[in-house]
Amino acid sequence: MRISIKELQKGMIINADIFSKKGALLLYKGFKVENPELVSIVLKRNEISEIEIREEETSKGEIEIVESEDLKERIEHEVNLFKEEFSEVIESLKGEVLAFKESKDISSITDLEKGAEIAKEHENSVLTILQLVEEIKRENKDEYSNMLETSLISYSLGKWLGFNENELKEICEASLLSSILAYVGFDKELKIKEMLSGLENISEDVLEGALSSHERTDGSGYPKGLTKDDIHPYARVIGVAEVYQLLTTENELRKKLSAFEAVKLMEREYITKLDVKTLYVFLHRIGSKFIGSSVKLSDGNSGEIVFVPENEVSMPYIKLKDGKVINLQSDEHKDKIIIEIF
Repeated sequence: MRISIKELQKGMIINADIFSKKGALLLYKGFKVENPELVSIVLKRNEISEIEIREEETSKGEIEIVESEDLKERIEHEVNLFKEEFSEVIESLKGEVLAFKESKDISSITDLEKGAEIAKEHENSVLTILQLVEEIKRENKDEYSNMLETSLISYSLGKWLGFNENELKEICEASLLSSILAYVGFDKELKIKEMLSGLENISEDVLEGALSSHERTDGSGYPKGLTKDDIHPYARVIGVAEVYQLLTTENELRKKLSAFEAVKLMEREYITKLDVKTLYVFLHRIGSKFIGSSVKLSDGNSGEIVFVPENEVSMPYIKLKDGKVINLQSDEHKDKIIIEIF
C-alpha cells in the first residue's frame, strides 16, 4: 500500500527498498519506522513524497515472528553456502598459485574468474557481498582469503560504477592476478611480460589492470608512477578495493578497522591517491550495504544499523538493543565509533 510520507506512523514497515537519486539505499525493505518525523525529513530531502508500506497491521505479532524466523533461516543458509563456495575456491587456488610460482605460466591459474562467479551467484542474497565478506573475515585471515575477498569487493565496486558483465569478470581476474603476483614475489617490474608465459590466456586489459593496481593518481605508486587517467580503469577499481581490504583486515602491524572507520580514513588520507570518481562512488555506496548489520560500539553497546546519511557515511544511525536510535553525527554520540560489524 502506498502512502504519503505525511502519513507515516511509528511501527509501520517499509515494503520496498528506497533509493536516493544517486543510487544510495536510504531505507531497506522490512525497515520498521521508529521515528516517523526523522524518516519523513530524510525522504523529503531526497524528494520522495510517497512510499510503499505493508498492508497488514503491525500488531499482528505472530506474522512478524514467522517472517523474522524465515528470514533468519534464509540468511543462515545463504551465509553457509557462501562460506562453502569460498572455501572450495581457496583450496583450489592454493595449488594453482604454487604451480604458477614454479612455472610462471598464467595458464596454470584457472580460478581467476571465480570471484565474479561467486559474486554474481550471490547478488540476490539477503546479505550484500560486503556483508558476506565480513562473515569470511571473522574466520579466515590467510593471504589466500585476502586475495579472493579483494576480488569480490572489486566486483561490487565495478557494479556500482556501471561496468558490464564481461568487464566485471575481467576486473575480478585482474584483481586476483594482482594479488597473486604480489604473493609469489613478482614486483610488477617493467619486464614482467617477458618473465611470464601463457599470457594469451588473459586479455591485455586484465594484465594491465593487474600490473597497475598499485599506481596512485598523484604519481606515488608503482611500478611506473602513473597518474590519473594514465592508470587503467580496472586498476582504479582494484586500487580502492585493495586499500579497503587492507584497512579492514588485521595483520601483525595493526588491528583491523571496521568498514565505517576504514571509510573515514580513506576520506581523509586517500583522496589524492585514489581515483576521485571511483573513490567517491565507493564511499557513498558502501555504507548502505551494511544497513541491517549488527554492530558493536566503542562504548560497549551493540545495535543495528538502520540508516546511513549520504553526507556522512561513516556515522550511521544505530538502533540499540533497548530500541533507542542514536545518531553518531550528534554531539552526544560523536565520540562513539563502530569497532565491529557482525
